[in-house]
Amino acid sequence: MFLRNTIYKSDIYNWSLRGSVPVRTRGTPPDSWVGEADAGTEVLAGNHVLFGHSRHLGDLPWKNSQLSDAEQRLLHRFGFLGDLKALGTEEAQAKGQELMSRWVNEYGRWHAIAWEPAVTGRRLTNWFRTYDFLQNPDHPGFALTFLESAATQMRHLSRTLSDVEDDVRAIEAAEGLILGAMCLVGMEALLDTGMAALESAITKQVLPDGGHFQRNPSIQRSVLATMVRIRDTLIAGQVDTPYWLQHAIDRLAPMLQAMRHSDGKLALFNGSSEGSKKAIDSILKAAGSSNLGLWSAPHTGFQRIESGSSVVIADAGAGILSGSNRDAHAGLLSFEFSHKDHRIIVNCGANANRNDDWHEALRATAAHSSLTLDDTNAMEVYMGGGSVNKKTDVSCRRNEAEGSTFLQMRQDGYEHPFGLIHNRDIYLAAGGDDLRGRDAIAMSPNYMGPQASNFCVRFHLHPDVSAELAGGGDSAILKVSNKEGWRLRCSGGDMTVEDSAYLGVAGTVRRARQILISGPCKSVGVEVKWSLIKESS
Repeated sequence: MFLRNTIYKSDIYNWSLRGSVPVRTRGTPPDSWVGEADAGTEVLAGNHVLFGHSRHLGDLPWKNSQLSDAEQRLLHRFGFLGDLKALGTEEAQAKGQELMSRWVNEYGRWHAIAWEPAVTGRRLTNWFRTYDFLQNPDHPGFALTFLESAATQMRHLSRTLSDVEDDVRAIEAAEGLILGAMCLVGMEALLDTGMAALESAITKQVLPDGGHFQRNPSIQRSVLATMVRIRDTLIAGQVDTPYWLQHAIDRLAPMLQAMRHSDGKLALFNGSSEGSKKAIDSILKAAGSSNLGLWSAPHTGFQRIESGSSVVIADAGAGILSGSNRDAHAGLLSFEFSHKDHRIIVNCGANANRNDDWHEALRATAAHSSLTLDDTNAMEVYMGGGSVNKKTDVSCRRNEAEGSTFLQMRQDGYEHPFGLIHNRDIYLAAGGDDLRGRDAIAMSPNYMGPQASNFCVRFHLHPDVSAELAGGGDSAILKVSNKEGWRLRCSGGDMTVEDSAYLGVAGTVRRARQILISGPCKSVGVEVKWSLIKESS
């Protein structure tokens, strides 16, 4: 790594990236992406939203010494150009030109963070996506700066594709090269390199059921949007769409649809956030997807139950798949439940900023609607990202009859520390107003190690849901903001209501409540039964 970086910093390497400057662009990628005009107004004032928080960074935002590496990577990707384009004013156009030109002056040659393959690929993508807005015939100097820098970055990117991490970042890097080869006259020879890298990444990362192997609904959305954008760019450039690309889109779209709640936004697993219903609708429409999603995704490990106006999405998959554990959460057998446009039972969400204390806390099993033993994670996650690469046996059986659905799930994440197996059953009756479950822990045969002392089954509630104990403490009344009421009953443990937090929207921490069913672990095992039934009006 040190030797490679030393070479990249050298004048000789910088000279090797020089070549003929493209005379013009062939066009810009067809894209349904629309930024936020309000955020564009903030950029004009020198403010940038990083991981949901607005920061005043001035006219050279990348040079701020207070930025973390993760925040720098975000800025170097130039996502804010979409917000300036959404604003659409001459001032916004001039600001985009100014920021791009300033970046080229400061980072026009290799830089350890700014020129990482995935960062470079995403930056090029954002440059090409907004160039139709930024270009101005009255400013030919800007066009020359853009063309020369983009070509230089592409030459470096083509040489470093093999260095990119083997996850979604490989897809981001490949897209930048593909769009550049399609959009810049004279750079067409790099198309085959980019497409070969993309095919390799898709082959590994998109599972047979259409799920992305990082098991993060937000990444699922991003990958589908990337595939659609590349396909539409190839079509616009009169280049045949490879079968494998269209096949990936056809598999990715139903899986994304399956990860949506009844409010049209995404479930919260493995680092995802709710996202925008409008944006998700736009991506699925561009993909040519029907409204039909998957019910069962055995390779990715998610189960969806939909009945009446209710939706259950359960994580019945392995905690990690090889190479995918960068942001894996320890939420084995967790689930979320929504009714109509309201989320009721949720996971706590995620914080993408690895330097924030919330990032690690939200990856814990206790931040999910699942079972914990002695406040221990069902799978070990590392500080700063990643998890123990230990095979976890997670299984699921699904049965359907007359409109009702029954899931039987099992995970052995607690077998190593405590010798215990967690079994969870979930049943949703026809009509969607009756949700029932069972959580049981049983001793693994021949286990002779330390024993767990206490169990806790958690139901995290959306901030718009209030909870109050009733019935002598063995039930709770949940009231949704639309005045609907639900009653949660339990047996096999003591019920309490405690504080929780919800980070389903990036950068926003909302107070919430959680219901706990807890008690001591017994040598004969533990069985907790619970039901959530809609109260009649």
